[in-house]
Amino acid sequence: MYVFQTFQTKIAVSRVWIPYDLTEKNLMDRISICNSLYKCNEETPFLKQVVTGDEKWIIYNNIERKRSWGKRNEPPLTTPKANLHPKKVMICVWWDWKWILYYELLPNNETINSEKYCSQLDELKTAIEQKRPEIANRKGVMFHQDNMLPYVTLITPQKLLELG
Repeated sequence: MYVFQTFQTKIAVSRVWIPYDLTEKNLMDRISICNSLYKCNEETPFLKQVVTGDEKWIIYNNIERKRSWGKRNEPPLTTPKANLHPKKVMICVWWDWKWILYYELLPNNETINSEKYCSQLDELKTAIEQKRPEIANRKGVMFHQDNMLPYVTLITPQKLLELG
């Protein structure tokens, strides 16, 4: 068992990250959970079955800058400011312990909904069958999705049950 002298995390308060001291009970709970997961994985390795997914907005703006030559003692040519509302796309990514299994870039400014999410789950299942047949056929997949609440409609849990 590991003993931690001090353990701090940071929390966001008004766009500033400040230290947050854990209580002794919080520390002991974290240590206990880590130890139980470690022992459980030694008995029946399950960490290689975990597939994790998340999405992220990617903001981009393709600004072209060109060199210009001016005469001595003349001010340089002005360059307009970049667009205040840059383009953005959402990337949805699923990975396991080895590498990325499946990803999809959504069209410009399109977000994810339950219908899109379910179609991505079908594509993910195909990718797992191709890239990791050992977990698709024998062990099964333990699925972890962060921030899933926006996609939870009646069809999403049904799709997850259908895919096993």
